[in-house]
Amino acid sequence: MLLERDRELSVLRALAGAAAQGDAGLAVVEGPAGIGKTRLLSEARREASAAGVRVLSARGGELEQELAFGVVRQLFEATISEPLLEGAAAAAREVFEGPASGVAGDDASFAILHALYRLTVNLAEPAPLLLAVDDLQWCDEPSLRWLNYLVRRLDGLRVTVLCGVRPFEHHTHAHLLAELTGDPLAVTLHPKPLSEAATGELLADGADAVFSRACHEATGGNPLWLVELAKALRAEGVPPDAAHVSAVEAIAPRAVSRAVLVRIGRLSRDAAAVARSTAVLGDVAALALVAELAGLDDAAAVPAAGELVDAEVFADQVAMTFVHPLIRAAVYEDIPVHERALAHERAAQLLRDRGVDAGTVATQLVLAPPRGEAWVVDVLERAARAGSRAGAPAGAVTYLTRALDEPPPSERRADVLVSLGSAENLLNETRSETHLREALELTDDPTARGAAALQLGHTLLMTRRAEEAVALARRTADALPPDAGVLLAALEALRLTGAIFGVSEPDTPERIARHRRLPLAPGIGPKVLAGIAAHQWAYSGGSADECAPLALAALDGGDLIAGGHLLPSVAATIVVVLADRAEATDVWDALLTQAHVSGSLGFKSAASICRGYTLLRSGELAEAEASLRDGIEELTLGGATNGRVEIAAWLAAVERERGNLAAARRELEAVSDPGDPSQAARYWLDSQAEQLLAEERFEEALAVARDAAQRFAAMHAIDTPARSHEALALHHLGHRDQALALAAEEVATARRWGAPAIMARALRTLGTVEQGDGLAHLREAAALAERSPARLELAKALAAAGAALRADRRPSEAREPLRRALELADALGAGALATQVRQELYAAGGRPRTTALQGPASLTPSERRVAERAAAGQTNRAIAEALFVTPKTVELHLRNAYGKLGARNRRDLPALLEPAPG
Repeated sequence: MLLERDRELSVLRALAGAAAQGDAGLAVVEGPAGIGKTRLLSEARREASAAGVRVLSARGGELEQELAFGVVRQLFEATISEPLLEGAAAAAREVFEGPASGVAGDDASFAILHALYRLTVNLAEPAPLLLAVDDLQWCDEPSLRWLNYLVRRLDGLRVTVLCGVRPFEHHTHAHLLAELTGDPLAVTLHPKPLSEAATGELLADGADAVFSRACHEATGGNPLWLVELAKALRAEGVPPDAAHVSAVEAIAPRAVSRAVLVRIGRLSRDAAAVARSTAVLGDVAALALVAELAGLDDAAAVPAAGELVDAEVFADQVAMTFVHPLIRAAVYEDIPVHERALAHERAAQLLRDRGVDAGTVATQLVLAPPRGEAWVVDVLERAARAGSRAGAPAGAVTYLTRALDEPPPSERRADVLVSLGSAENLLNETRSETHLREALELTDDPTARGAAALQLGHTLLMTRRAEEAVALARRTADALPPDAGVLLAALEALRLTGAIFGVSEPDTPERIARHRRLPLAPGIGPKVLAGIAAHQWAYSGGSADECAPLALAALDGGDLIAGGHLLPSVAATIVVVLADRAEATDVWDALLTQAHVSGSLGFKSAASICRGYTLLRSGELAEAEASLRDGIEELTLGGATNGRVEIAAWLAAVERERGNLAAARRELEAVSDPGDPSQAARYWLDSQAEQLLAEERFEEALAVARDAAQRFAAMHAIDTPARSHEALALHHLGHRDQALALAAEEVATARRWGAPAIMARALRTLGTVEQGDGLAHLREAAALAERSPARLELAKALAAAGAALRADRRPSEAREPLRRALELADALGAGALATQVRQELYAAGGRPRTTALQGPASLTPSERRVAERAAAGQTNRAIAEALFVTPKTVELHLRNAYGKLGARNRRDLPALLEPAPG
């Protein structure tokens, strides 16, 4: 009987009913241990199962938190079949079968997350699915990331997620728990303690009011504690009346642990041994394994387990499971600490002998005493590698720290230290530097030193010590043999990227020029360096015609991306984007595909962020926002911060273009100027200057623009035109000559680069500052923008030209460019520009066309990709898998495409996607 839980049961029954209808849902039952979360989840599972919903359950374990995807395996392992792991779900095999031998890369976390999402979609096809996870606060980090990833994509799926969780404010993974429980879809239930009346009803044995009140006060109305207290009182023969209240006060503080241990103490020795072995083994506590650890045969273990079920210590089910984690904790903590450590050691040996995966063995080894055995280090290193690939650096750190304690053989210590430092790097832990420096000191081998130095260099970069990182890369590279290949290239790339992170004295142009020569030499090393060199050249005075071929050569064949070389891949792709090359879309698609197929969460977040920037440059505001917010989600899942400043700057730009200055200001103020000459600072200052101009705070805009111009004086910041911002601020402040000079300088820089969109923007600024004399420059800006992918820049140039014509008293000529500008602005959702142009058009005596922009040219890139695949006969699910989006997103893009093309169904699409003749 569940007392005082009518509201919670009503909500959970409604959730089960909605799940049976195929609706997506998320419910969280939150409260302290013993409040009844598990019982409520059990009722919800029963209701859902009775309604025809497929129910899969799992439970976090306090001792198993480091086991990567442990909760996911509990949920799905019994249901897995070959067809479910085909196609987009294939990468999930690694969760259930372990990494394939010789697998490349040290991080497959995003590929696995997406594959598990696709697996969930596959499982939900035959019937609605309920996933119930209890004790979420003990969920391993990769499983928690996956739950967050799934919940963000529930819309349109026949999947319901139900979680039980304790208060988690101070939990290690509180940010992930908060993301999940705070999702807009979540219905959160907080069961309250039982009242005095319910306490009396639970005690039942004729307890009088005084005795009931004492029990209520002693337990705070916690149902589990009340139940265990009642059992203890009955076992002690305490009458439930006012005269024996003192017994309540004596027993209550230890009610759970005492009651459990007293009950076990009255059972056989075999039952006690089985209880202790099960507490040590945790989630892998199968009967045969428990029996062997307890020193029993199966014939003796079975009745012992039965005794524990009868005593309400074990749950009445096939698995060897305690009725509640607090019961397990009481048994576990009753084992003397040294005996417990030896039990974990024995458990690890038994699991190893059975061929169990390294992660499961490692969860036992971290609690076992160190003995200097090589096999222990081997298992811990394998578990750490698997954990790193799964996106669990914290677990990898735990395993490798324990490996150091073993300790490893002296000749292997440096390798363990490098692995440990690399994992700590991902967690932004200061100990990373200490361990990597120790590894450097322990080895004289140049190659081993180079690997350690490379990791240490990245640590220094991420902690804003770029000068040290570059100096270390120089020293280490000088000591390497010429045949060090990829390692030499990686150190050289680290050295050359110093400028991005604000090195005051970057390498000479001559050194960078060495890596610009085409054709590139064979191998991955030259491509790594060419990707970085192309980016550096673009920002140091190169032209698009020079830099783009170099960047494309670096990206050619896809091996730079497939090899996981993130920074060179992104750097080269940005050059292709800024050069307005048609290949940019294909390169981003390759980058996103690689992230899904075998890439890391870091790779995927970088791809999402930079693709969002690309979409912003072309004016695809809705898709830019979606991609940038994907980047935020991925950074949150990975616990990373690099990229947050750029995202804030670009999301602020999206909101400005929409005409929402208040929202743009909030985005900008969510972060701050890093205060250095880094890339993040450059983009933040650029967005801040534009924001201040839009807010008509021209003096402040001038100060920010001048700060940016001074801070980045040594580079040609082609995509963050500080002089243009400065010119516009001066123009509004009445300093025309100064404004003209600066705008002309920006045009010269843009012409040197030579890509249409960047030239169009600079010419538009110059034409605006020139006012009546600027029409020629504004018309040139529009003509250039027409040749670029930057549709919003085209709209702005047309608007500026139309406004100039109207100001020159040529209203009839002004109307057509203004109408085109308005159509483009409306199609792109650029509300700020649309409002401005509409006013100009009315002032010019014109009216907007009655029909919106239609036809193939009106489709966004994503709408076109979806429509083309639908026209080719692909189903929504196949399109979703190919483009790595949800079926709901495919439906949305198709609906928009139908409206813009005038299509009634898929059969109409092939003809309508063809451009009109002439």
